[in-house]
Amino acid sequence: MTDEEPSLRSFQDRLERLDTPIRKWREARERSFAAAFGPKQGRLSNLMARLPQAASAAAALGLGPRDEVFAIFDELFDLYARSDPPHCAIIRGIVHEREARVLLEDYVAYASGILKQGGRPEWLERGVVAASIDDQRRDYRDWLMSLGDLYLSAHAAHLDPSPVLKRIAARSNPERHQAAPTPTREALGKFEDSAYFATSILPQLR
Repeated sequence: MTDEEPSLRSFQDRLERLDTPIRKWREARERSFAAAFGPKQGRLSNLMARLPQAASAAAALGLGPRDEVFAIFDELFDLYARSDPPHCAIIRGIVHEREARVLLEDYVAYASGILKQGGRPEWLERGVVAASIDDQRRDYRDWLMSLGDLYLSAHAAHLDPSPVLKRIAARSNPERHQAAPTPTREALGKFEDSAYFATSILPQLR
């Protein structure tokens, strides 16, 4: 980190100020979704049919503080990509202490969307960094799928994700936790060797 770069403390303070707005927005979306979805009993086909309407009701509340969070993420993730593993661990801790953590998966999708539109290569790096910081904490299957979408978007933009995956893997959590079957360092570094890649990603590259 150079003297010109914002301190980790400044990132911590900026994210902390967004805790309440994010929490209120998220809770409002959950209430709107639940109200539109209705009772959770009934046939699976009927429940699935109600999902789009419920999702639309939640989406109608808008993006909330998302863009402000993403602007902070842009800076913080660029710093993460240039930091050594101990500092990356501190950054992961800062994000996971804050409500902004719930937007990590959305950020991966956001980066993927920008790449599909011909975005610059740094969006691949930022997306992989978001996956590294997320650390498979919510659902490792969703984590894999979002990483796969990012990979395909990069490939469509004529970018090679392999070096970025390996470089960010070296900065990722080397320890396995209860929510994930493998450490994120291994999951990123060996993503192209995974069964998921072979069955779900590789066929789309041919």
